Amino acid sequence: MPVQEPDENLLMQRIVRQQGLLIQDAAKSALENFASPLVGSPALRDREWAEQADDAELVQGAFVSAAESVATLLQTMEEYRLAILALLADSKMLPHPIMSCVRAIHDAALRICSLTDPTISPQERLARSAADFLAKVQGGIPVLHTLEGVVDDGRDDLQRVQEARTGAVDLFRGIGLEVQVKESTGQAQNVRCEGKVANVDVKSTDLSQKYTPLVHFAWGLNSGATHSNIWLTQGLSGPWAQILVSMVFPLLDISDALVTNLLGHVGLPSAEIRKATHFRRIMLMRRSGVPGPYTDFSAYADDQRVP
Repeated sequence: MPVQEPDENLLMQRIVRQQGLLIQDAAKSALENFASPLVGSPALRDREWAEQADDAELVQGAFVSAAESVATLLQTMEEYRLAILALLADSKMLPHPIMSCVRAIHDAALRICSLTDPTISPQERLARSAADFLAKVQGGIPVLHTLEGVVDDGRDDLQRVQEARTGAVDLFRGIGLEVQVKESTGQAQNVRCEGKVANVDVKSTDLSQKYTPLVHFAWGLNSGATHSNIWLTQGLSGPWAQILVSMVFPLLDISDALVTNLLGHVGLPSAEIRKATHFRRIMLMRRSGVPGPYTDFSAYADDQRVP
């Protein structure tokens, strides 16, 4: 008796679930190896460079802070993945929240790629790590300004965070980094290390074009869903099965970018994970009616210029 193929909804759930397990394993390996970098890895190169700095402990501390950001972003991605599964399991067709969740995963993955990019120099990683730290410190200030005078201790909280930002700026300047600050607001804008500059407010559109160029279109479409743009609402049409495939498909390229950078940073291979991802990519293409022949993994990897 032939085995009946799962419908598209169940197939999407299976792919999202299996891909999530792959990312979890990759993340665990990457974070474990960050503490003890492999010989020849960019992470070890960064550590050796930091050890030669006058403020070695503070420089290495900036790298550790970036790794903590990566861990937090990975956890956030996992929460959104679980949300996608819950939305897919619902009896209703809910494209907009699914697309918003994919965008959130996309955004987190891009920030991880920027922090772990194995091709950048230690100087550029230090600039990005410091900028990321400043973003974490000052990120809540606009909200605290809004709440000032509205909630108890709102003014004290605002002052505390502003002082923390000033302290962070002084600390980074003290170890030789240039930090540009907007005089009117005190907001840190960018960090420069030996000519390498990193913006405090990350431009995700630029990161998407760099790290996920083949699915950069998804950034714009899913941003449309997140911001409730009328052009997307009026333009979304077609069979639900086709819409499902189009929503989930970009996650596979996003996964490739994530594991390539995350594992590459600590000197671990990502080919086997990307092969499994490519198998799911071809499966989705077949189910969506895209005619073959399909590009095999070696050709796809060459085209992506990934190791």
